[in-house]
Amino acid sequence: MNRGVIAVLAASAAALALAAAGVAATVVVSRGHLSGWAAMNDTCGGASTGSVGIARMSGIPGGGSARFSVGSNGDSYPTFRTGRYDGVKLSNLTALDYFTFVQQAGAGGQAVYIDLYVDNDLNGTQDDTLTFEPVYNGTVSTGVWQHWNALTGQWWADSSGGPPPLFTLASYIASHPNARIVGAGGFVLAAGCGAGAWTNFIGFADRLTIGVGGRSQTFDFQTGRQGHGNGQGNGQGHDNKILVCHKGNTIGIDRNALPAHMRHGDKIGACDRDKHKEKHHGKGHDKDRHHGDHEDHDD
Repeated sequence: MNRGVIAVLAASAAALALAAAGVAATVVVSRGHLSGWAAMNDTCGGASTGSVGIARMSGIPGGGSARFSVGSNGDSYPTFRTGRYDGVKLSNLTALDYFTFVQQAGAGGQAVYIDLYVDNDLNGTQDDTLTFEPVYNGTVSTGVWQHWNALTGQWWADSSGGPPPLFTLASYIASHPNARIVGAGGFVLAAGCGAGAWTNFIGFADRLTIGVGGRSQTFDFQTGRQGHGNGQGNGQGHDNKILVCHKGNTIGIDRNALPAHMRHGDKIGACDRDKHKEKHHGKGHDKDRHHGDHEDHDD
């Protein structure tokens, strides 16, 4: 069988897998409605050169995917974060898989990865960070969509100084039975934070499926322009605003001002009394890193 036929078959298999991911309840994450996610551009060292947003990408129904660009500083840490799973025990996860696409590889053969902020002793604070990286779970290719099953795959932990050692979630749960996701941004899709291995990386992620107690949701990232702003992420319109609960009142702020508000105790999203009116919401978590701009791109 020639290489051209193999490539076609591989692309067809990826397309079928993407379609199968839609069996779970689908939640659209768009520029105008982030559905509990927040795009935040951090750094693990030095000034961030990264960017993160939602961009058009061929091969995914709906016309958009989460886009991560690291830039010249490989320690940049562009992320999409959510607090939807705050308090969920790792042992209750029944599905965890997603798709990645590498447009421009860094030196380390990387793809967009998952960070979980974990509380092990039930005190509500982060004790560990667990990381699933595709590079430790197979060969990462450039220019094709790839599917990764993080539920059964290999992870590493900050607490053990990894990587390595690598382990499965099941083995971590066995030694940390109370482990649970914690924080307003405790579930993270990310790139970078790895120096030279990530320099100038550009990649995408989509169709993230998370199951809890047998009930799964697939997060479908779409550009989803909804008639406000100019759609270019330059802060001139609706797409650059986010709701926060400030001293008991729901207010809209510029996304760039979010870290300062969080440091003063504000919470992302509408106040409890206003949640029935909430149209656009997101969750974020200050990981003691420097936050930058939220950006959207069109390819």
